[in-house]
Amino acid sequence: MGVELALAPELARGVLATAQRGRPAYVDHGSRGQPRVALSFDDGPGALTADLLEVLGAHSARATFNVLGKRVSGREPLLRRALADGHELGSHAWRHERLGGRPFEALRQLLRTNAALRRATGRAPRVFRAPYGEVSAGVVRAARAAGLVTVGWDVDPRDYETPGAAAIHDRVAAAVRPGSIVLLHDDRRALGQTVVATERILDTLAGRGLGVVTVSELLGLGAPGARRSTRRSQLGRRSISRV
Repeated sequence: MGVELALAPELARGVLATAQRGRPAYVDHGSRGQPRVALSFDDGPGALTADLLEVLGAHSARATFNVLGKRVSGREPLLRRALADGHELGSHAWRHERLGGRPFEALRQLLRTNAALRRATGRAPRVFRAPYGEVSAGVVRAARAAGLVTVGWDVDPRDYETPGAAAIHDRVAAAVRPGSIVLLHDDRRALGQTVVATERILDTLAGRGLGVVTVSELLGLGAPGARRSTRRSQLGRRSISRV
């Protein structure tokens, strides 16, 4: 009960943010009419985060890092650097576990992560990526109560399979289009291929005239009166299998 009482202020902030901004519930891509895409990195902050910040900075690109709440402690300077560089911190819940069909546990973890990020950086997230991509209608409602938009993806190069930098790049290049949200990872050194691939991906996107922005920028979140042309996926249980 002590944890729940401690998180009550975060719940109040989340409900107020959702009511004021009229945010969508669930999206997996942005407007197809704008030449922009979003790169998102899950499971950190981790071994690759600092390297990715260097690569993104060299290309004047902004990305979204969906962080696990339990990994925030001890990495506060890295997270503050990401924000200072213009990137976005999203929530990946507190632990990397399946939350579909568990809305009360999802709400508890999301509020706890919001509080951890607020303490570490002075800001709470605006977007939530469910671990394993598994969501249910109740989890999406829980995220809304926490002031978060649940965000999926429409491009998954499966970098977690470590197929090589060339394969990661080629899979993204083949599937990406205006409005895409790309799923990548930054948690462990074994995924170093992702850093190399990201540099190549950024070059390819620039060659196609596609800007790279945060998920919130892509979706127009937080900008009063911003146009939101997003497709909401049909809810119920959605489970995407990956590690």
